[in-house]
Amino acid sequence: MFYKFKVFRILFLVGIYLMISCVKTDDFEVPKVEFEAPNITANSNILAIKKAFDQSGVTIYTFDESDDAVMEGYVISSDEAGNFYKRLIIQDHYENPTSGIEILIDVRAYYTKYNLGRKLWIPMAGLSVTGTEGIYKIGLVNQNKITEIPASLVDNYLIRSTETEVLTPLSIEIPQFSKELLNTYVEVDHMQFGFVELGKTFAGEPYDNYNGERNMIQCNTLLSTVLSTNTFADFKSNLITAKSGTIEAVFTKDFYLEKYVLVVNNPEALNFINEERCDPEFLNCEGEISSGNQIIFAENFENITKTKDLETLGWINQNLYFGNERFTKGTDKGNVIVRVSAYGSEENPMEAWLITPKINLKNSINPVLKFDTQAYYDNGKALTIWVSQNFNGNIQEAHWQQLNANIPVGPSNSYESQFISSGTINLSCLSGDIVIGFKYQGSDPGITTTYEIDNVRITSE
Repeated sequence: MFYKFKVFRILFLVGIYLMISCVKTDDFEVPKVEFEAPNITANSNILAIKKAFDQSGVTIYTFDESDDAVMEGYVISSDEAGNFYKRLIIQDHYENPTSGIEILIDVRAYYTKYNLGRKLWIPMAGLSVTGTEGIYKIGLVNQNKITEIPASLVDNYLIRSTETEVLTPLSIEIPQFSKELLNTYVEVDHMQFGFVELGKTFAGEPYDNYNGERNMIQCNTLLSTVLSTNTFADFKSNLITAKSGTIEAVFTKDFYLEKYVLVVNNPEALNFINEERCDPEFLNCEGEISSGNQIIFAENFENITKTKDLETLGWINQNLYFGNERFTKGTDKGNVIVRVSAYGSEENPMEAWLITPKINLKNSINPVLKFDTQAYYDNGKALTIWVSQNFNGNIQEAHWQQLNANIPVGPSNSYESQFISSGTINLSCLSGDIVIGFKYQGSDPGITTTYEIDNVRITSE
């Protein structure tokens, strides 16, 4: 008995030694789990699933348990860095995608199983689809709404292929943003963060709630979009870079489905290595700012009864791309103002200008400009202010200099706002005839912030 115990003990110790000696503790890797390729073939695609919902005419369409539709797609989202949470985005092809869709799953750290580029098959029997504003979601119905597929059932609906492809993002520019491309993996070049974002974090500011939204500008089109970052992302406290370059991201919409946004899987998706930026050169008149009360030009819009009256007063109100949306006459608590918004315009892009009559500064001393603005339903900056000394009726032929005016940021889901002063803008280095141009550059869908303008005035000593 003792002999058997001794032999057992020796074998046990030898076994322990062999196990320890075989493990390289300084180079440990999680073993790859191999699995056999499932015998399954797709007979449908993402676009067909969307069409099935659209044709149903209901708010939630559920595929019958006997339905044999099997959709396939490639994973383009990752929750490894915390910027996606319980939503898995797939698109129809790993390159040149044409359609994408969101799958709600009650799974954390899904990137360990559904990695980027992984090909999936989704049997649609029993699953439900909903869609609004171009965003389609797949899940299960619970009390008349779509919820996540429970972790215990995910393997029944998300069947992994052994195939993982390297994703090739679709190269597009901001004017090409469209509902058809929502939830696809894209690449946008010539991008930079707006100068007002510099010094901020991705989503770590005190006012960031759920998501941090940072304005981005495409330098070759001068159009803007928004980078959205979850406040639980690992990189939320990283500082915004001042460099420019290319961004790879999931193209989607914000939480309220009001505007297009880009969402990155990790900060490495921003290949910003160029020092060059395309920031505007603001007019910089040196010297003390005047506080004089000599009125050179003043307009509070109280004498207009309809939008057409602006032209009677010498203002130019023009949509640069010949769309219908322009600055319009409005009222705010009985006060007459001019208002502009891309909301409901279906114009992408929309660029509208409101230009003052010519203002003669010949005999003025240290002239300054002031005006009042308020913003609401704010989903991105769309209003800038410019001055020209050679404007002769053609906006594109004139030389414009941007003015460093204080443009307010309004509430994102409310019209409750208040007028804010532009600040005192020094015009003392200008002479002769000038015009002031209010430029609105937005899109629908996209940036549709509403602005109201009042009390435009130029004074001097």
